[in-house]
Amino acid sequence: MKKYNAAVYLLSGRVNLLEKCLSNFFKNWNNKYQYPVFVHYFGNIYSKNFIKKIRKNVSPLIQFRKVKTKLPRNLKEKDLFYNKKNLRYVREAFSKKRLDYLHGERFWVNLTSYGKTGCLCKDLKKYDYLMRIDDDSGFLKKINYDLFDKLKKYPFATGYTWNTYNYTHKDTRVELWNFYKNYLKKFKYTPKNKILKKAVKENDEYKMHKLPWSAGNINLYNIKLFLKHPWKEYLKHLNKVSGDYQYRWGDIETIGLFAYTHFSKPIYDHNLKQKGLYTNKIESHYSTMVPSTYLKFNLHNSKVLSFYHWIKHILRRMKLIR
Repeated sequence: MKKYNAAVYLLSGRVNLLEKCLSNFFKNWNNKYQYPVFVHYFGNIYSKNFIKKIRKNVSPLIQFRKVKTKLPRNLKEKDLFYNKKNLRYVREAFSKKRLDYLHGERFWVNLTSYGKTGCLCKDLKKYDYLMRIDDDSGFLKKINYDLFDKLKKYPFATGYTWNTYNYTHKDTRVELWNFYKNYLKKFKYTPKNKILKKAVKENDEYKMHKLPWSAGNINLYNIKLFLKHPWKEYLKHLNKVSGDYQYRWGDIETIGLFAYTHFSKPIYDHNLKQKGLYTNKIESHYSTMVPSTYLKFNLHNSKVLSFYHWIKHILRRMKLIR
């Protein structure tokens, strides 16, 4: 069986879910292919004993890499997304305690900034293909083919696609449309995607919102193909604006827009959710817990917080709350 020059990575904060996630990942897919897995994390949430246990119980292919973070120099604290109280999503669900999520967006978007502060580890630089999963990604049943196969023809593959649009998406894409149009104008690009091309011509932002977006929590990238196109130019322009920290722009949208602009066949959909092979959230109350190292104590080992999220999880299952 031919293996690709590929690796898997994730940014983890849910201590109580990680072993279950990785166990199912190996059981239902990676035991067959044996790709190395790099677990990145902020702060000091993973002890040496915990790491040793994961490598023993799941696989010695799993390695842990601590990531240092810092805010962009061009921003002040008042500019950060959680201070935009005019946005409903911020008022209801994005306090200062979620600063690590903004660090997370910088990490997820910067696919090729290996070893830089806040980014993927240097070890990943040697791989042609990369797969990103999350620590609450659920691999439900056996996947009997190599998910990297499609990257021979596509720059980008995903576990599933979606295109819902509600106030949370609206509030986390503020100024993204203007950024994108300015990017095209500055570098004189025309989108290869017909829908996006029409959206720009008609200045119809809504058409952008309804594009089929990647899952995010299970994405696969052909890094060599990205680098043959103006990816580094785009990334430099994107980081200069710091939309991840200012507006909480997601990697799903920002990487997706690059792919739709520069590739005639931008993304392959594995359709794993509809096939019953995958879920974006493991069935657990820990899935609702927001990863954060903002507080002095470890949120994920807090019994009080765990009980609180368990109650919310039960109420959601009973459809008493959303």
